[in-house]
Amino acid sequence: MFGYLNIEKAKLQQDKQGVWQTFMCGMCFSTKRQFGNVPRLFISNDVNFFNVLFHAVLHMDVSVEQHRCASSIKKRPILHQTPLIDALSAANVLLTYWNLYDDIVDGGSLKKKVAFKALGRAYRKAKTIFPQLDAMLSDRYNELRRMEQSNVRSIDAVCHSFAELSRSFAELTLQRCADSNTAVDENVLTLCYNLGKWIYLIDALDDAPKDAKSGNYNPFLACYGFSDGMQLSQKYDEICFLMFAVLNRVAMCYNDLDLGMYGCILQNVLFDSIRDKTNEVLARYRTPKLPQPAETTAPNTPL
Repeated sequence: MFGYLNIEKAKLQQDKQGVWQTFMCGMCFSTKRQFGNVPRLFISNDVNFFNVLFHAVLHMDVSVEQHRCASSIKKRPILHQTPLIDALSAANVLLTYWNLYDDIVDGGSLKKKVAFKALGRAYRKAKTIFPQLDAMLSDRYNELRRMEQSNVRSIDAVCHSFAELSRSFAELTLQRCADSNTAVDENVLTLCYNLGKWIYLIDALDDAPKDAKSGNYNPFLACYGFSDGMQLSQKYDEICFLMFAVLNRVAMCYNDLDLGMYGCILQNVLFDSIRDKTNEVLARYRTPKLPQPAETTAPNTPL
């Protein structure tokens, strides 16, 4: 269910792509220091987006250091390690663990089962570092599992659980790292709620044909009573309206935050990347319009 929040490289300047990578490298080094090398393989673009967003929300200036990296013979710029980066590195382990757990319950592949087992040691340590987040993720995934097993037919009801997971993740992380006298801005929580909603919906839309074949729960198939993923083309206009209503809410919340830091990266993700991804997935269900027959005129006939 992760992997949808990423930059759109074609629409982002090269130096800004470098800033994105610097944030990613900072989280990678934090992960190595706290959990070892194996969890570095699971660092996600999704959590790196929140890495950039939360630094902007908290108005945290960052400093850059040069370090050697296993993927390069040259030193690479990384963010100086901070409590926020450490918290997000732990959060990435916890989110990955529960996401793999959810996939395995759905009949995940051997590859995912191996990854789940390999992450076990790091998970146990991350759980002690950020127990509140682990408890929340456990509750939300169990709630989501119960709803999916009940074949809930309300799209709003079932995606609300994952949206609340995203909102609570933001609230717990920001509260952990913010000044104790600073309240978390409701706009950022609503932004993260709607991002979580979009992630759940786009993942379900993306997987609908596969879910139909495997028999796994899918909110769109359950809502419309379809047995074939491509039948969703019959509801293209409704689904399109729903997806862009969520995206518009994301944009409104971001604009209301009035963030000055890292705006190019955040806007690239929120205004370009996820909209392009939505259009890409929706295009699979768009029924091509048949060409209209050319108008014909009756031939002139003599009276």
